[in-house]
Amino acid sequence: MSTTMKNTMTSGEPAKDATPEDIEKHIEHTRADLGRTVEALSHKLDVRSQAQEKLTTVRDKAGSMARTIKMLAMRPVTMIAAGATVVAAGVAGAVAWKRRH
Repeated sequence: MSTTMKNTMTSGEPAKDATPEDIEKHIEHTRADLGRTVEALSHKLDVRSQAQEKLTTVRDKAGSMARTIKMLAMRPVTMIAAGATVVAAGVAGAVAWKRRH
């Protein structure tokens, strides 16, 4: 890339003494930039595809969480702890009820 072309990228226009090749390169670069900009704007304005992407992400996370919870729930220690919690809550509720009556 010539020095003239490097200057064009910062100024937005080819230099006054640019060669035809430099001008063509500048035009190609500008077209590529414009294409990327249009593509990015199109994606930002496409609400349906953004919603679909978000929905897919949420579904993936929910599925992962459900599998993790299912694995944890099936562990014997977890089941015993859950049972003990239910029993302790029942006993505490019975004691509280007895004190009030």
